[in-house]
Amino acid sequence: MSSIEVLLDTTYLLPTFGVRVREIDSSTLMNLRKLGLSGEVRYYCSPIIWVELIGKIARESEARREDLEYLVRESARSLLESGFCRWIYPSEEAVKLAYRMRKLGHRDIIDNLLYSTALTKGKMFLSMDSDLLRFLEEVGLETGILISHEGLFRLLGSNR
Repeated sequence: MSSIEVLLDTTYLLPTFGVRVREIDSSTLMNLRKLGLSGEVRYYCSPIIWVELIGKIARESEARREDLEYLVRESARSLLESGFCRWIYPSEEAVKLAYRMRKLGHRDIIDNLLYSTALTKGKMFLSMDSDLLRFLEEVGLETGILISHEGLFRLLGSNR
């Protein structure tokens, strides 16, 4: 059985760093983890995520008035060293596409780079970003690689 290869949007990593995401509960995280451990899904991360992760974790820390440094250190170590996610970098083609997306009006450069990396590397992009989906549809870019966790669960459920 071959695995579905999925590049993770930052949103799916936030709970690991103690940041709650309303649409991602513990059951969802457990199911995503099981899919990775079973080999049905192979997860990928891009180093680009650190820019967004650090910013969101810092805001969460300020909102809670709590230092999350220990959690950040342990979560970062786990993400970097566990092997659960493989690391991929954007290609020249991905950078050009991300730039084109920005010029076409999509201002979230992190999402542009993640999407274009997934597209050019032949991966699905696990994201719940409806603004990105709308933009892709409006400008005629590929939308078939964009999938939410619900979509991923449905896709795998239909293959069993």
